[in-house]
Amino acid sequence: MDKKIIEFLETKQVKVLADTTENEIEIWRSWYRGHVDKFHDYKIYTGKRTINAERKTLRMAARVCQRWADLLLNEKVEINAGDAYTQKRLHELLQSVNFFVRGNNLIEYSFALGGGFFIQYWDGRKTCQKYVSQDYMYPITYDSGRLTEAAFSSRKVIDGIQYIYLETHLLGRDETYIVDNVLLQKQENSELREVGEDFYKAHGILPKWETGIKTPLFQAVRPNIANRSCFDSPFGQSVFSGATDILKAIDAVYDSYYKEFILGKKRTFVNEGVLRSVIDPVSNTETMAFDPNDEVFYSVYTDDDTKEPIKESNPELRVEAHDAALQTQLSCLSQAVGFGGAGFRWESGNVSTATQIISENSEMFRTLKKHETLLYETIVNMCRGLLHVERSFGGDRRIKPDTEITVDFDDSIIEDSGEIKRQALLELNAGLIDNIEYYMRVYHLTEAQAVDFKAQMDKRSPPEKEPEPEGLEE
Repeated sequence: MDKKIIEFLETKQVKVLADTTENEIEIWRSWYRGHVDKFHDYKIYTGKRTINAERKTLRMAARVCQRWADLLLNEKVEINAGDAYTQKRLHELLQSVNFFVRGNNLIEYSFALGGGFFIQYWDGRKTCQKYVSQDYMYPITYDSGRLTEAAFSSRKVIDGIQYIYLETHLLGRDETYIVDNVLLQKQENSELREVGEDFYKAHGILPKWETGIKTPLFQAVRPNIANRSCFDSPFGQSVFSGATDILKAIDAVYDSYYKEFILGKKRTFVNEGVLRSVIDPVSNTETMAFDPNDEVFYSVYTDDDTKEPIKESNPELRVEAHDAALQTQLSCLSQAVGFGGAGFRWESGNVSTATQIISENSEMFRTLKKHETLLYETIVNMCRGLLHVERSFGGDRRIKPDTEITVDFDDSIIEDSGEIKRQALLELNAGLIDNIEYYMRVYHLTEAQAVDFKAQMDKRSPPEKEPEPEGLEE
């Protein structure tokens, strides 16, 4: 959090809650990027002098977050609204704000840094959405595990000049939200100064917006795990916060694996006398018996004529030992971040992820459902926020923000979707279930949605009239 922004909020009688998670966020960010200064940069004493060295990395922290983001939000996730027109407009809004791409990116980043936020707003022309990580969030009111008031900063470039866009979401006297939008510009002395009123009007920015709703237009995205440092903290915890020691072990083994091939490669030690140059009597040119630039050959000096002039060295590489050590640490990491013991495999010099269908009693299934529970509410409230902004500023009064909204996550890794469809079809043909139950199972609809879907199908394809029996006369 920027101290200058905190000071500016205090001038507006807005107090930011103190928290120490910021230091941890920087550590998580370093692991996510794959370079931790005090670990990947280190020194080696050679016996004569100290040299700087850099440890190789597999960047497994980023790999973990990417895996969770792909499991939670991918192209197979379906978001449906109970009202047909509202659903059509919702899908248009989701495409407009690039939700399935940027949302996936935010989940990945939020699982790395502990949290992030969707923020809905009107940019003067259309409904938009910001994707902000929690290190740009300034908590104001936090009650019973829920952040109710907060400020968010972001960067905004206008006419080639960079500004700090600060928006504060506060509850008014009637318990509805009021959003204050402020543009700040850094001065030469690093102080922040707000732009004038005319600047807001000229660029279509609304300084104050009384939303008229009691639900916030920001929604938290974070792993569904407790904050180990402070249980009542408004900040989330990184999904790999308890596995940094394992990440160190993985990179230490991987770095050793790399050095095993560098230090253990084949060498040919050659007596210096063999390397002396000779003159070709025909061309009268000087040549070496061996190419001095060939790194396989290593020149040694000895005055002992009994020594072999050429000697090969073929060190034995500890490949199997390194493979076993890497797999052990990858299994520990997989267990620590909720994938179970078989989430990652070390195969042929690469890390691969398990793709088999997992059982419903596995650790990964339970952890996935745990994260989905939190994300479900976040996405539903996000959709309502987009619909509310579009209805309020876009003027589309046919939108129903309070209609039922459902999120169908992709559970194909947990259940065989093809088998579910085949079983449902068999039961439908046998008369054990009706069309409504079939639509509910196969398309993951609510009963009301399934009834409406059947009505639309019947309207589109009315039942054919049975033909008159042939051979009958009036």
